[in-house]
Amino acid sequence: MFGFISTLDRLDEAALDAVTGVRWAPISGVFVVASAWWFKGFVFVGLGALADLKRRSLVPLAALAGAVSFGIAAGIVAGVKDAVDRARPAVADPTFETLIATPSSPSFPSGHAATAFAAAVAIGVLCPRLRWPLVGLAVFVAFSRVYLGVHYWLDVLVGSLLGVAIGFGVAWAMRRVLRPVPADPTPA
Repeated sequence: MFGFISTLDRLDEAALDAVTGVRWAPISGVFVVASAWWFKGFVFVGLGALADLKRRSLVPLAALAGAVSFGIAAGIVAGVKDAVDRARPAVADPTFETLIATPSSPSFPSGHAATAFAAAVAIGVLCPRLRWPLVGLAVFVAFSRVYLGVHYWLDVLVGSLLGVAIGFGVAWAMRRVLRPVPADPTPA
């Protein structure tokens, strides 16, 4: 078992080195913005709110689903990070160069990937026209974490999968709870 984990860790480090080895200054600033704490929450939930406005929804279902899934993903990730306690790339190797300050929290799983995918999927299920643009944006946010050097690929992959599961769960629950109750067809 430890041999498998050791091999996986080496592959993860090699994949991280491959990405950071092709950094390009003009695009780095875009990845810094995509990785900013405020970007993923406000942009995703804001797009859900705009979709709700366009549909003239009485209940802002898409924005609510995005915010709830974001919050659930953040909470679950915090617990998993504390349990796993994987060091970030620059902590594991002090010679490793990041493009932003290394967060103090553990690396596994990526909270940015989890929250971005959770919100994107929850809103995308409820607003199918936004599905692919939001998922594309979530991929961009997740990739930015590896590009900037603050996460390994495995952190981002697991965070993304966790976010997808949470997003589907929240969208399903929202539809189930807020679905109109059909009238009773039996006469009284």
